[in-house]
Amino acid sequence: MNFLRTVMILVFLAGFVCPAFSADPASLTVTKQVDGEIPADIASVIHRINSKLFESMKDNKPNIMMNMFVEEGRSDKKLEEGVKATYDKLGTLAKGTSFTMLHEYVIDVKGTGTAIVTLPGEGDSSFLISVDAGKGPLYMSLMTSSGNFNDLILCFVYMKVKGAWQLYSFHCGIYRVSGGTAVQWYEEALRMYDKGWDVPAMQRMQLVQSFLRPAPFIQYDKEAEITAFMKKGMEQTWKKYKFPLKATWVKGMPMIYGLDIQFVKGRLVPVVIYVTKHPISKAIELQDEVDAITSKIGKVIPGIDKAGGEIGYRIFSEPPLDSTKEYKYRSAMSKVR
Repeated sequence: MNFLRTVMILVFLAGFVCPAFSADPASLTVTKQVDGEIPADIASVIHRINSKLFESMKDNKPNIMMNMFVEEGRSDKKLEEGVKATYDKLGTLAKGTSFTMLHEYVIDVKGTGTAIVTLPGEGDSSFLISVDAGKGPLYMSLMTSSGNFNDLILCFVYMKVKGAWQLYSFHCGIYRVSGGTAVQWYEEALRMYDKGWDVPAMQRMQLVQSFLRPAPFIQYDKEAEITAFMKKGMEQTWKKYKFPLKATWVKGMPMIYGLDIQFVKGRLVPVVIYVTKHPISKAIELQDEVDAITSKIGKVIPGIDKAGGEIGYRIFSEPPLDSTKEYKYRSAMSKVR
């Protein structure tokens, strides 16, 4: 699945760890302020820094971000290379994309150890972030784009050093695909799975897996639930379907070798990969064949004909089994009647 345009990420993780464990809660004191709870004078300072950084992305001036990092970051040559590469990637995107604040937080963990902090996310979802104690207050801004096929999230994290806010970590990644977050796509997959549409459900979970974490140091509170569902669902689903699968209801009985997904006009549609006995140059014959496959494939793979209104096909003249070989194929679409 190559429908997700890769966005280069930059991370400086001096004190974050991926959420996995915490110290004895009794030894830690966690304070947090969210959005309007943050004092206006502090928020206004951060907003000015965010604006300056965003303008520097549009102008492709990575030195501005480097100068704002904490000292450990400014002296890191690998980080500097990463900043430059990220700015090269973000420049065009930033010029044509507007970002709005999703949430902002101030987090302070006192004591010894690491605390897992729960933060409000989008809708009824929450984020989890693991923060080492003793770092002092951290300020996090999460900004997202909207209305694009791939919507991005910018994560700015600041640390207070000698009374001034300095950049501590930055990440850019994919937050929504075709209007849905990873959690929203997961919830759609759950509904399909409950209907017995296991293949379309697991195809959506493949998509979920590709952009599950908003940032390396932030995870959804439902991540463990999502991962467990995908593991169990994949194991059960692929035990049921043995490929190649013969389309016995179609003249010539073409062999189906696999399934994939693709987006068509913003909709996720299933793709059937099969081998035909017709020359792949014969567009009319192949269209008749894919329409015939579509007509009854839902009886063999439940729900595949109900997931997107259409089914895509990749049509080969020989089994595409050798990963080192480049095969010619023909693409076709078939409307579900």
